[in-house]
Amino acid sequence: MGDSGLEATLNWIKDLADGTVGHEIEVLTTKGIRVVKGHEGFLLCDFSIHNGLSDENGHWHVSAIATLVDIIASCVSYSFTSCSQVTLDFSISYYSKAKVQEEVEIEAKVIGKKDELTSVIVEVRKKESGELVALAKLWMAVARRNPRPQASKL
Repeated sequence: MGDSGLEATLNWIKDLADGTVGHEIEVLTTKGIRVVKGHEGFLLCDFSIHNGLSDENGHWHVSAIATLVDIIASCVSYSFTSCSQVTLDFSISYYSKAKVQEEVEIEAKVIGKKDELTSVIVEVRKKESGELVALAKLWMAVARRNPRPQASKL
């Protein structure tokens, strides 16, 4: 653990935001995100919603919100554990709409850890008014490249 996980996290977010690394969906979703504050298990980011993330009405598309929340949850979890994480459980509630060109704040924090599971909460708020846009709760687990095969219990 420690600063190496946080440093890697901050570099990863910066590289995603400027398109240096990542898959097309990650790069499009995180384009322009800025880390305002970060420490082990906590990230606060500013984000300006761009045209590539809008629905037919000019609002931030809910699937783009969910994708960004999942990416930031993985980042904050990594900053805490220094291990690659996968999402096991994802619950998100939408409270209000945000429009293209609107600024939002994304606050992510690790709220618990048990064995190889990490619990994360992510809040998305309109920067100007503080109005809640979305709230997500996620359980993350250490990613395994070659998991042991489990015998069926049936």
